[in-house]
Amino acid sequence: MSENCDSDDFDIDRYLANEEKREEMAKLHQLGSDCDDEQQYAKAEKFLQRAAELAEELNDLSLMLKERFWLAAMQKMQNKYKAALGTYTWLMEAAYSPDLSRDLTEDDLWYVALGFMEFVAVGRSLPDMAAADLERVIDRGLDWLSSIGKRDWTSGLRLQRGMLWKSQGRKEAALEELEAALALKRRYPEAPGYTLGTHILDVADLLREMGKLEEAENSYREVAESYEFHLNDQRWAWWGRAQVAIAQQDWTTAEGYAQKSLELARGMESPEPIYFAYNVLGDVYWQQKQVESAISAKIQAWRYARQYKSEGALYGLYRDFAKIRLYQAKQDPRYIAKVQPWLDRALHLAIRLDRQVNSTKWQTAIQTLQGEYLALFASSVRKAN
Repeated sequence: MSENCDSDDFDIDRYLANEEKREEMAKLHQLGSDCDDEQQYAKAEKFLQRAAELAEELNDLSLMLKERFWLAAMQKMQNKYKAALGTYTWLMEAAYSPDLSRDLTEDDLWYVALGFMEFVAVGRSLPDMAAADLERVIDRGLDWLSSIGKRDWTSGLRLQRGMLWKSQGRKEAALEELEAALALKRRYPEAPGYTLGTHILDVADLLREMGKLEEAENSYREVAESYEFHLNDQRWAWWGRAQVAIAQQDWTTAEGYAQKSLELARGMESPEPIYFAYNVLGDVYWQQKQVESAISAKIQAWRYARQYKSEGALYGLYRDFAKIRLYQAKQDPRYIAKVQPWLDRALHLAIRLDRQVNSTKWQTAIQTLQGEYLALFASSVRKAN
Protein backbone atom coordinates (compact mmCIF):
# COMPACT_ATOMS: atom_id res chain seq x y z
CA MET A 1 0.00 0.00 0.00
CA SER A 2 1.33 3.45 -0.90
CA GLU A 3 1.89 5.99 1.85
CA ASN A 4 0.99 9.69 1.73
CA CYS A 5 4.27 11.60 1.91
CA ASP A 6 2.41 14.87 2.63
CA SER A 7 0.81 13.49 5.79
CA ASP A 8 1.94 14.97 9.10
CA ASP A 9 2.48 11.53 10.56
CA PHE A 10 4.49 10.26 7.57
CA ASP A 11 7.20 7.88 8.85
CA ILE A 12 10.17 8.13 6.51
CA ASP A 13 12.11 5.35 8.25
CA ARG A 14 9.26 2.89 7.84
CA TYR A 15 8.71 4.04 4.25
CA LEU A 16 12.33 3.43 3.29
CA ALA A 17 12.39 0.07 5.09
CA ASN A 18 9.27 -1.02 3.20
CA GLU A 19 10.73 0.10 -0.12
CA GLU A 20 13.78 -2.03 0.59
CA LYS A 21 11.52 -5.00 1.31
CA ARG A 22 9.67 -4.47 -1.97
CA GLU A 23 12.93 -4.35 -3.89
CA GLU A 24 14.19 -7.51 -2.17
CA MET A 25 10.89 -9.27 -2.80
CA ALA A 26 10.97 -8.39 -6.51
CA LYS A 27 14.49 -9.84 -6.80
CA LEU A 28 13.46 -13.00 -4.94
CA HIS A 29 10.41 -13.43 -7.16
CA GLN A 30 12.55 -13.10 -10.28
CA LEU A 31 15.04 -15.65 -8.96
CA GLY A 32 12.16 -18.01 -8.21
CA SER A 33 10.72 -17.47 -11.67
CA ASP A 34 14.10 -18.17 -13.28
CA CYS A 35 14.40 -21.43 -11.32
CA ASP A 36 10.85 -22.38 -12.35
CA ASP A 37 11.77 -21.84 -16.01
CA GLU A 38 14.68 -24.22 -15.51
CA GLN A 39 12.44 -26.77 -13.71
CA GLN A 40 14.45 -26.26 -10.49
CA TYR A 41 11.37 -26.31 -8.28
CA ALA A 42 13.00 -26.85 -4.89
CA LYS A 43 15.25 -23.83 -5.39
CA ALA A 44 12.33 -21.78 -6.64
CA GLU A 45 10.34 -22.68 -3.53
CA LYS A 46 13.05 -21.29 -1.24
CA PHE A 47 13.14 -17.93 -3.03
CA LEU A 48 9.35 -17.66 -3.19
CA GLN A 49 8.94 -18.65 0.47
CA ARG A 50 10.99 -15.63 1.49
CA ALA A 51 9.14 -13.42 -1.00
CA ALA A 52 5.81 -14.51 0.51
CA GLU A 53 7.09 -13.72 4.00
CA LEU A 54 8.08 -10.20 2.90
CA ALA A 55 4.64 -9.66 1.32
CA GLU A 56 3.11 -10.66 4.66
CA GLU A 57 5.35 -8.20 6.52
CA LEU A 58 4.26 -5.44 4.14
CA ASN A 59 0.60 -6.41 4.68
CA ASP A 60 0.04 -5.87 0.95
CA LEU A 61 -2.90 -8.02 -0.20
CA SER A 62 -2.01 -7.96 -3.88
CA LEU A 63 1.54 -9.05 -3.20
CA MET A 64 0.39 -11.70 -0.73
CA LEU A 65 -1.96 -13.21 -3.32
CA LYS A 66 0.76 -13.24 -5.96
CA GLU A 67 3.63 -14.59 -3.89
CA ARG A 68 1.57 -17.19 -2.04
CA PHE A 69 0.13 -18.47 -5.31
CA TRP A 70 3.52 -18.97 -6.91
CA LEU A 71 4.92 -20.54 -3.73
CA ALA A 72 2.04 -23.05 -3.78
CA ALA A 73 2.68 -23.71 -7.47
CA MET A 74 6.26 -24.74 -6.72
CA GLN A 75 5.08 -26.91 -3.82
CA LYS A 76 2.57 -28.59 -6.12
CA MET A 77 5.28 -29.33 -8.69
CA GLN A 78 7.16 -31.19 -5.94
CA ASN A 79 3.96 -33.01 -4.89
CA LYS A 80 3.76 -31.18 -1.56
CA TYR A 81 0.02 -31.24 -1.99
CA LYS A 82 -1.17 -30.51 1.53
CA ALA A 83 1.04 -27.43 1.83
CA ALA A 84 -0.26 -26.14 -1.51
CA LEU A 85 -3.88 -26.93 -0.59
CA GLY A 86 -3.77 -24.54 2.36
CA THR A 87 -2.80 -21.66 0.08
CA TYR A 88 -5.47 -22.48 -2.50
CA THR A 89 -8.06 -22.57 0.28
CA TRP A 90 -6.94 -19.10 1.41
CA LEU A 91 -7.15 -17.80 -2.15
CA MET A 92 -10.73 -19.05 -2.51
CA GLU A 93 -11.69 -17.48 0.81
CA ALA A 94 -10.53 -14.12 -0.55
CA ALA A 95 -13.40 -14.27 -3.06
CA TYR A 96 -16.01 -14.33 -0.31
CA SER A 97 -14.38 -12.38 2.52
CA PRO A 98 -15.92 -8.88 2.76
CA ASP A 99 -12.68 -7.57 4.27
CA LEU A 100 -10.57 -8.89 1.40
CA SER A 101 -12.79 -8.98 -1.69
CA ARG A 102 -13.61 -5.25 -1.74
CA ASP A 103 -9.91 -4.44 -2.31
CA LEU A 104 -9.28 -6.97 -5.10
CA THR A 105 -7.82 -5.59 -8.33
CA GLU A 106 -8.07 -7.20 -11.79
CA ASP A 107 -4.69 -8.88 -11.24
CA ASP A 108 -5.83 -10.11 -7.82
CA LEU A 109 -8.92 -11.72 -9.34
CA TRP A 110 -6.62 -13.69 -11.65
CA TYR A 111 -4.92 -15.37 -8.68
CA VAL A 112 -8.20 -16.01 -6.86
CA ALA A 113 -9.62 -17.70 -9.97
CA LEU A 114 -6.55 -19.91 -10.11
CA GLY A 115 -7.07 -20.79 -6.47
CA PHE A 116 -10.37 -22.51 -7.31
CA MET A 117 -8.80 -24.39 -10.22
CA GLU A 118 -5.73 -25.54 -8.39
CA PHE A 119 -7.65 -26.61 -5.30
CA VAL A 120 -9.50 -29.11 -7.50
CA ALA A 121 -6.31 -30.15 -9.32
CA VAL A 122 -4.58 -30.94 -6.03
CA GLY A 123 -7.71 -32.49 -4.54
CA ARG A 124 -7.88 -34.99 -7.39
CA SER A 125 -4.48 -36.28 -6.26
CA LEU A 126 -5.68 -36.87 -2.69
CA PRO A 127 -7.92 -39.96 -2.33
CA ASP A 128 -9.38 -38.62 0.92
CA MET A 129 -10.93 -35.74 -1.06
CA ALA A 130 -14.36 -36.84 -2.34
CA ALA A 131 -15.17 -36.16 -5.99
CA ALA A 132 -18.57 -34.73 -5.00
CA ASP A 133 -16.87 -32.14 -2.78
CA LEU A 134 -14.50 -31.16 -5.59
CA GLU A 135 -17.39 -30.75 -8.00
CA ARG A 136 -19.03 -28.37 -5.53
CA VAL A 137 -15.84 -26.30 -5.51
CA ILE A 138 -15.98 -26.14 -9.32
CA ASP A 139 -19.60 -25.00 -9.21
CA ARG A 140 -18.76 -22.33 -6.63
CA GLY A 141 -15.88 -21.13 -8.77
CA LEU A 142 -18.01 -20.91 -11.92
CA ASP A 143 -20.73 -19.06 -10.02
CA TRP A 144 -18.17 -16.61 -8.64
CA LEU A 145 -16.67 -15.95 -12.09
CA SER A 146 -20.16 -15.30 -13.44
CA SER A 147 -20.90 -12.91 -10.57
CA ILE A 148 -17.85 -10.77 -11.39
CA GLY A 149 -18.46 -10.81 -15.15
CA LYS A 150 -15.60 -13.18 -16.02
CA ARG A 151 -17.34 -15.96 -17.96
CA ASP A 152 -14.39 -15.90 -20.40
CA TRP A 153 -12.16 -17.18 -17.55
CA THR A 154 -13.90 -20.54 -17.20
CA SER A 155 -11.62 -22.77 -19.31
CA GLY A 156 -9.53 -23.94 -16.34
CA LEU A 157 -12.47 -24.92 -14.16
CA ARG A 158 -14.16 -26.69 -17.06
CA LEU A 159 -10.94 -28.61 -17.68
CA GLN A 160 -10.96 -29.71 -14.05
CA ARG A 161 -14.59 -30.77 -14.30
CA GLY A 162 -13.79 -32.82 -17.39
CA MET A 163 -10.92 -34.53 -15.60
CA LEU A 164 -13.13 -35.24 -12.60
CA TRP A 165 -15.77 -36.83 -14.82
CA LYS A 166 -13.08 -38.85 -16.55
CA SER A 167 -11.95 -40.27 -13.19
CA GLN A 168 -15.56 -41.31 -12.56
CA GLY A 169 -15.71 -43.21 -15.86
CA ARG A 170 -18.02 -40.69 -17.56
CA LYS A 171 -15.83 -40.56 -20.65
CA GLU A 172 -18.22 -39.18 -23.26
CA ALA A 173 -19.32 -36.35 -20.97
CA ALA A 174 -15.69 -35.75 -19.98
CA LEU A 175 -14.58 -35.52 -23.62
CA GLU A 176 -17.31 -33.00 -24.40
CA GLU A 177 -16.30 -30.89 -21.40
CA LEU A 178 -12.56 -31.06 -22.14
CA GLU A 179 -13.12 -30.11 -25.78
CA ALA A 180 -15.28 -27.16 -24.66
CA ALA A 181 -12.50 -26.09 -22.27
CA LEU A 182 -9.95 -26.33 -25.10
CA ALA A 183 -12.13 -24.20 -27.38
CA LEU A 184 -12.39 -21.56 -24.63
CA LYS A 185 -8.62 -21.60 -24.15
CA ARG A 186 -8.02 -21.07 -27.84
CA ARG A 187 -10.54 -18.23 -27.88
CA TYR A 188 -9.32 -16.57 -24.66
CA PRO A 189 -5.62 -17.49 -24.42
CA GLU A 190 -4.86 -14.86 -21.77
CA ALA A 191 -7.46 -16.14 -19.29
CA PRO A 192 -6.10 -17.58 -16.01
CA GLY A 193 -5.76 -21.34 -16.06
CA TYR A 194 -3.63 -23.88 -17.82
CA THR A 195 -1.38 -23.84 -20.84
CA LEU A 196 -2.77 -24.57 -24.28
CA GLY A 197 -0.56 -27.66 -24.27
CA THR A 198 -2.21 -28.98 -21.12
CA HIS A 199 -5.65 -28.58 -22.68
CA ILE A 200 -4.60 -30.32 -25.89
CA LEU A 201 -2.93 -33.19 -24.04
CA ASP A 202 -5.79 -33.82 -21.62
CA VAL A 203 -8.06 -34.24 -24.64
CA ALA A 204 -5.45 -36.47 -26.34
CA ASP A 205 -5.14 -38.73 -23.28
CA LEU A 206 -8.89 -39.28 -23.16
CA LEU A 207 -9.11 -39.91 -26.91
CA ARG A 208 -6.39 -42.56 -26.54
CA GLU A 209 -8.20 -44.21 -23.63
CA MET A 210 -11.35 -44.31 -25.76
CA GLY A 211 -9.47 -46.09 -28.56
CA LYS A 212 -9.42 -43.07 -30.89
CA LEU A 213 -5.73 -43.54 -31.58
CA GLU A 214 -5.34 -41.52 -34.78
CA GLU A 215 -7.00 -38.46 -33.26
CA ALA A 216 -4.92 -38.83 -30.12
CA GLU A 217 -1.67 -39.17 -32.08
CA ASN A 218 -2.44 -36.01 -34.05
CA SER A 219 -2.89 -34.05 -30.84
CA TYR A 220 0.23 -35.49 -29.21
CA ARG A 221 2.28 -34.73 -32.33
CA GLU A 222 1.05 -31.12 -32.40
CA VAL A 223 2.66 -30.55 -29.00
CA ALA A 224 5.70 -32.86 -29.25
CA GLU A 225 7.04 -31.38 -32.47
CA SER A 226 6.54 -27.68 -31.70
CA TYR A 227 8.97 -25.60 -29.67
CA GLU A 228 6.11 -23.24 -28.80
CA PHE A 229 5.09 -25.55 -25.97
CA HIS A 230 6.54 -25.89 -22.47
CA LEU A 231 9.17 -28.57 -21.82
CA ASN A 232 6.83 -30.52 -19.56
CA ASP A 233 4.10 -30.43 -22.22
CA GLN A 234 6.56 -31.83 -24.76
CA ARG A 235 7.64 -34.55 -22.32
CA TRP A 236 4.00 -35.46 -21.77
CA ALA A 237 3.35 -35.52 -25.53
CA TRP A 238 6.20 -37.98 -26.19
CA TRP A 239 4.85 -40.15 -23.34
CA GLY A 240 1.45 -40.11 -25.02
CA ARG A 241 2.92 -41.02 -28.39
CA ALA A 242 4.65 -43.97 -26.73
CA GLN A 243 1.30 -45.11 -25.34
CA VAL A 244 -0.31 -44.89 -28.80
CA ALA A 245 2.56 -46.88 -30.33
CA ILE A 246 2.13 -49.56 -27.63
CA ALA A 247 -1.56 -49.83 -28.50
CA GLN A 248 -0.54 -50.23 -32.14
CA GLN A 249 2.09 -52.83 -31.14
CA ASP A 250 4.84 -50.80 -32.79
CA TRP A 251 7.46 -51.66 -30.19
CA THR A 252 10.49 -49.98 -31.75
CA THR A 253 8.66 -46.68 -32.15
CA ALA A 254 7.17 -46.97 -28.68
CA GLU A 255 10.57 -47.47 -27.06
CA GLY A 256 12.05 -44.52 -28.96
CA TYR A 257 9.22 -42.24 -27.85
CA ALA A 258 9.49 -43.47 -24.25
CA GLN A 259 13.23 -42.79 -24.23
CA LYS A 260 12.60 -39.29 -25.61
CA SER A 261 10.11 -38.66 -22.79
CA LEU A 262 12.67 -39.89 -20.23
CA GLU A 263 15.37 -37.66 -21.71
CA LEU A 264 13.16 -34.58 -21.29
CA ALA A 265 11.97 -35.66 -17.82
CA ARG A 266 15.52 -35.93 -16.52
CA GLY A 267 15.95 -32.21 -17.15
CA MET A 268 13.19 -31.41 -14.67
CA GLU A 269 13.47 -31.19 -10.88
CA SER A 270 10.30 -33.15 -10.21
CA PRO A 271 9.75 -36.89 -9.61
CA GLU A 272 6.41 -36.99 -11.43
CA PRO A 273 7.62 -36.75 -15.05
CA ILE A 274 10.45 -39.21 -14.42
CA TYR A 275 7.97 -41.68 -12.92
CA PHE A 276 5.75 -41.43 -16.00
CA ALA A 277 8.67 -41.90 -18.39
CA TYR A 278 10.07 -44.99 -16.66
CA ASN A 279 6.58 -46.43 -16.26
CA VAL A 280 5.75 -46.24 -19.96
CA LEU A 281 9.19 -47.65 -20.78
CA GLY A 282 8.37 -50.58 -18.51
CA ASP A 283 5.06 -51.00 -20.35
CA VAL A 284 6.90 -51.22 -23.67
CA TYR A 285 9.10 -54.04 -22.35
CA TRP A 286 6.26 -55.81 -20.54
CA GLN A 287 4.03 -55.92 -23.60
CA GLN A 288 6.85 -57.77 -25.37
CA LYS A 289 7.32 -60.00 -22.29
CA GLN A 290 10.89 -58.77 -21.84
CA VAL A 291 10.45 -59.47 -18.16
CA GLU A 292 13.81 -58.44 -16.71
CA SER A 293 13.85 -55.13 -18.61
CA ALA A 294 10.25 -54.47 -17.58
CA ILE A 295 11.03 -55.13 -13.91
CA SER A 296 14.08 -52.86 -14.04
CA ALA A 297 12.12 -49.97 -15.55
CA LYS A 298 9.17 -50.48 -13.18
CA ILE A 299 11.50 -50.44 -10.14
CA GLN A 300 12.85 -47.09 -11.30
CA ALA A 301 9.28 -45.87 -11.74
CA TRP A 302 8.46 -47.07 -8.21
CA ARG A 303 11.38 -45.11 -6.75
CA TYR A 304 10.11 -41.88 -8.27
CA ALA A 305 6.45 -42.70 -7.52
CA ARG A 306 7.33 -42.87 -3.82
CA GLN A 307 8.76 -39.35 -4.06
CA TYR A 308 5.80 -38.31 -6.20
CA LYS A 309 3.52 -39.54 -3.37
CA SER A 310 0.71 -40.45 -5.75
CA GLU A 311 -1.43 -43.33 -4.53
CA GLY A 312 -2.75 -43.80 -8.07
CA ALA A 313 0.80 -44.21 -9.38
CA LEU A 314 1.72 -46.68 -6.64
CA TYR A 315 -1.48 -48.64 -7.19
CA GLY A 316 -0.63 -49.01 -10.89
CA LEU A 317 2.86 -50.21 -10.14
CA TYR A 318 1.74 -52.74 -7.51
CA ARG A 319 -0.85 -54.04 -9.99
CA ASP A 320 1.82 -54.32 -12.69
CA PHE A 321 4.22 -56.17 -10.36
CA ALA A 322 1.38 -58.58 -9.54
CA LYS A 323 0.83 -59.18 -13.27
CA ILE A 324 4.52 -59.82 -13.82
CA ARG A 325 4.76 -62.25 -10.90
CA LEU A 326 1.60 -64.00 -12.08
CA TYR A 327 3.11 -64.42 -15.54
CA GLN A 328 6.32 -65.79 -14.01
CA ALA A 329 4.33 -68.13 -11.75
CA LYS A 330 2.65 -69.66 -14.79
CA GLN A 331 6.11 -70.54 -16.08
CA ASP A 332 7.64 -71.52 -12.76
CA PRO A 333 5.60 -72.52 -9.63
CA ARG A 334 8.28 -71.06 -7.36
CA TYR A 335 6.91 -67.60 -8.15
CA ILE A 336 3.36 -68.37 -6.95
CA ALA A 337 4.08 -67.22 -3.39
CA LYS A 338 5.33 -63.88 -4.74
CA VAL A 339 2.01 -62.87 -6.31
CA GLN A 340 -0.24 -62.33 -3.30
CA PRO A 341 1.83 -59.63 -1.51
CA TRP A 342 1.58 -57.38 -4.58
CA LEU A 343 -2.17 -58.00 -4.88
CA ASP A 344 -2.61 -57.06 -1.22
CA ARG A 345 -0.68 -53.80 -1.65
CA ALA A 346 -2.67 -52.89 -4.74
CA LEU A 347 -6.02 -53.75 -3.17
CA HIS A 348 -5.35 -51.55 -0.14
CA LEU A 349 -4.86 -48.55 -2.41
CA ALA A 350 -7.69 -49.55 -4.76
CA ILE A 351 -10.19 -49.28 -1.91
CA ARG A 352 -9.04 -45.73 -1.13
CA LEU A 353 -9.03 -44.66 -4.77
CA ASP A 354 -12.49 -46.10 -5.43
CA ARG A 355 -13.88 -44.33 -2.37
CA GLN A 356 -12.89 -40.94 -3.78
CA VAL A 357 -14.98 -41.34 -6.97
CA ASN A 358 -17.67 -43.65 -5.56
CA SER A 359 -16.60 -46.49 -7.86
CA THR A 360 -15.37 -50.10 -7.80
CA LYS A 361 -13.25 -50.08 -10.97
CA TRP A 362 -9.88 -50.13 -9.19
CA GLN A 363 -10.89 -53.00 -6.93
CA THR A 364 -12.46 -54.94 -9.82
CA ALA A 365 -9.13 -54.98 -11.69
CA ILE A 366 -7.37 -56.46 -8.66
CA GLN A 367 -10.15 -58.96 -7.99
CA THR A 368 -9.78 -60.23 -11.58
CA LEU A 369 -6.08 -60.81 -10.99
CA GLN A 370 -6.89 -62.38 -7.63
CA GLY A 371 -9.14 -64.88 -9.42
CA GLU A 372 -6.32 -65.83 -11.81
CA TYR A 373 -3.96 -66.24 -8.89
CA LEU A 374 -6.34 -68.45 -6.89
CA ALA A 375 -6.97 -70.68 -9.92
CA LEU A 376 -3.23 -71.04 -10.45
CA PHE A 377 -2.64 -71.73 -6.76
CA ALA A 378 -5.37 -74.40 -6.69
CA SER A 379 -3.89 -76.03 -9.78
CA SER A 380 -0.44 -76.15 -8.21
CA VAL A 381 -1.86 -77.77 -5.07
CA ARG A 382 -3.62 -80.47 -7.12
CA LYS A 383 -0.41 -81.22 -8.99
CA ALA A 384 1.57 -81.40 -5.75
CA ASN A 385 -0.91 -83.94 -4.36
